[in-house]
Amino acid sequence: MTTPLSNALKALDAFCQQNIDATPLTFHRGVEREALRVKKQDGRISHLPHPQALGSALTHDSITTDYSESLMEFITGVHPSVEGVITELETIHHVVNHTLSKQDECLWPASMPCYLADNKDVPIANYGTSNVGKLKYVYREGLSNRYGRIMQCIAGMHYNFSFDESFWEFLQSYKAQSQNTESLQDFKSNSYFSLIRNFRRNSWLLSYLFGASPAVDTSFFNQETDKLKKLGTQTYYGQHATSLRMSDLGYQNNAQADLFVCYNEVSTYIDTLKQALKTPYSKYQSIGLKVDGKYQQLNTNILQIENEYYSDIRPKRVAQPGEHPSTALHSRGVEYIEVRIMDIDPFSPIGMNEDTLYFIDVFLVFCMLTGDSLLEEKECHALRELQQEIATHGRDSSYLFDFGNGKVSLQDQGLKLLNELKQVAEYLTAKTGNDKYLHSIEKELAVFNSPTDLPSNKILSLAESSTGYTAAMLEIAKNQQENWLASPLSETTKQHFSSLAEASFKKHLEIESSDTQDFDTYLTEYLQPQ
Repeated sequence: MTTPLSNALKALDAFCQQNIDATPLTFHRGVEREALRVKKQDGRISHLPHPQALGSALTHDSITTDYSESLMEFITGVHPSVEGVITELETIHHVVNHTLSKQDECLWPASMPCYLADNKDVPIANYGTSNVGKLKYVYREGLSNRYGRIMQCIAGMHYNFSFDESFWEFLQSYKAQSQNTESLQDFKSNSYFSLIRNFRRNSWLLSYLFGASPAVDTSFFNQETDKLKKLGTQTYYGQHATSLRMSDLGYQNNAQADLFVCYNEVSTYIDTLKQALKTPYSKYQSIGLKVDGKYQQLNTNILQIENEYYSDIRPKRVAQPGEHPSTALHSRGVEYIEVRIMDIDPFSPIGMNEDTLYFIDVFLVFCMLTGDSLLEEKECHALRELQQEIATHGRDSSYLFDFGNGKVSLQDQGLKLLNELKQVAEYLTAKTGNDKYLHSIEKELAVFNSPTDLPSNKILSLAESSTGYTAAMLEIAKNQQENWLASPLSETTKQHFSSLAEASFKKHLEIESSDTQDFDTYLTEYLQPQ
């Protein structure tokens, strides 16, 4: 049967045969992994500052912090291979675990956080006295006052992905029959937005297969909840949940619920974000902007900055210093996409595995090649509801979901989508000689046909066999660190990361010494529309 996907694969095959030297099947990717620092003794969040040996969190290229001083973030460079990403991430984890062991700490292995006594138990990240450092701090203070600090401790894995230039040569020639006269950069941006729309239509499969947050410590909620079941005295869990992180119990934002951002046009996306940046929100106005001389948030609008907008996927462009993300997109177009839906895999010492990254590669190529149509507001809201239902009811085999054409079982819809992904994987494997594309799909097909092997199922089983979620995750954390420590760091690695740390401190001091404005003036200018 002829489909948009089969037609696109045939055209791509013809292009590859005619352009032997082209590399349309080379993809560029990088990863950001978040992880809480916790005390090995009891699994409680660390209150120690970011380790000095790891450099400045403000300026280090690969080891920094996210919301909290205790929420580490590891960032790889851009690699033309999955193996390159994995190797760099392993090295970072190796170094960090050796460093943390000296202060009796380890990395929390899951997306949902450890026991947190209250908001005050979570230290906000400290970036020093420079204006940019203060900006980061006040932004996080705003997040604390708007949503609470505990929610900000949810960790995830972000996957940054882009296509090689020769792929765009193929895609533009393939779509040339439309007689589109847009520039190459506009074509790239519009095509990435097409990918994003298809991603949103199909990303429920990622939540189902890779969701790894079906349970959470009871301290995550400030009062009893009837939305989840209780396991022992310290664990809440969703009976059929796959990813509480992606549910309305996780990192969600009511103030943003009415923002209609469905990625139909680059200009609409940018305009929507800019409008939210200047639209006051009564709840945030009641917090106040500056109380007793201390900033409570950057502004009192729906969004303080653009990155506050929460989405499971984002169009991205590397911004220049002081440049707003939307300005970078408007000026130079979409450069890559950032997949934000993925939970941390507690069973991997780096929070993810090679097969998963290959699966995402196949999934994103599928989303780019599978045809295109705009998202109407009704469909956009329906997709959000579907994502919520998968996150909370995905493992219920009797539950029927509406994937856009009436209610059907997840088993029927999932098998159909996986078989389409297999077509893409078979093509990529045949043309690159790399059988890991196909293996990644076959592996998840096996999991799909044996739901007890889902990460969410395995985590619940561990929590049940242990004394709850927190105890199970702490045991994993300790075992993973022991394995890292069993392998000594090479002198070359030690010297390399020591040099990175020194360079980051030098850059940090240069930033602080170069400030010429008071913070009030700096903030006013920063928040000016661009």
